[in-house]
Amino acid sequence: MLLIIALISGLVSMALGSFVRTYALRHRILDHPNERSSHLAPTPRGGGIAILVATAVGMLLGVAFGTIAEADALILGVGMIALGLVGWIDDLRGLRASIRLAVQFLVAVWTLAALNGIPMLRNPSTAIWIVGVGYVLCAIAIVWSINLFNFMDGIDGLAGSQATIIFGVAAILLFYRGDKSLAALSAVVATSSVGFLVWNWPPAKIFMGDVGSGALGYLIVGLAITSENHGALQLSAFGLLYGVFIVDATVTLIRRLARGHGAIDAHKEHAYQRLTSAWGGHRRFTLAAAAVTLYLALLCTAGTLNPRLMPTLFIAGYVSLLSLLATVERIAPM
Repeated sequence: MLLIIALISGLVSMALGSFVRTYALRHRILDHPNERSSHLAPTPRGGGIAILVATAVGMLLGVAFGTIAEADALILGVGMIALGLVGWIDDLRGLRASIRLAVQFLVAVWTLAALNGIPMLRNPSTAIWIVGVGYVLCAIAIVWSINLFNFMDGIDGLAGSQATIIFGVAAILLFYRGDKSLAALSAVVATSSVGFLVWNWPPAKIFMGDVGSGALGYLIVGLAITSENHGALQLSAFGLLYGVFIVDATVTLIRRLARGHGAIDAHKEHAYQRLTSAWGGHRRFTLAAAAVTLYLALLCTAGTLNPRLMPTLFIAGYVSLLSLLATVERIAPM
């Protein structure tokens, strides 16, 4: 049944992608090139609504057939839809950053309250209780991930392919760890991302927009926290899978703040933007990023099979990412 539900989600997403593209063209919902853009021509945006609707359909089917727990679908589904609605309004007419940020924090608080926070971080030998600090850190992580995914959704196929790999690998590892509900939920997001990717693969016919990027960023951390609380996959596993986006966005933001730039100022200084420009196209970097994430997925899988290796593999993964970032800096300096 899981495979059927995941397949339905993917088909719904692919069909809706075509509909949303037609709607966006008819109503001139276009992403025009600006100082942040890596594209040259106006392109329809808002395609991420196909991922949201398809994921919601998959969640409902999963609950109806007993594949996804009601609590998992309710908690993560409410947060996803709330952020999706705000993102869709932002795609249509624009919203002040303060409003978007307020909604993001409200969603983070709702999610953590519904999940009872994150009572402990586990490793093979100890459990560190961080009840109070955990709420604060996880709220910040949720809000940062929402914006991080939006920052990184800047070239054709990148966000969609990363979401496909992250949620797809998470689904397999969660199933191995025995959490079939979260595995099914993750599989639904993965196939919904694949359906959208049909329209977003270079050269993109439609962009994801804030309606999709913020919701996907939320789902990654929301799923990670839920998994940690269930005793399934550790947070470090999701941290590895998400490494390409985390390192590029975080290092770029720190460097820009150090140079006196605003946190939300538009720019094209992310490593992926600079390397895409140096390589003269989107497809090559999107494929390279996918290859790096698959490498991180191998490390994550090894750490899941042997949890005592996870800390070492986590460090190895991030050392690799920082080394790649240093290489990008030599090829296309900021």
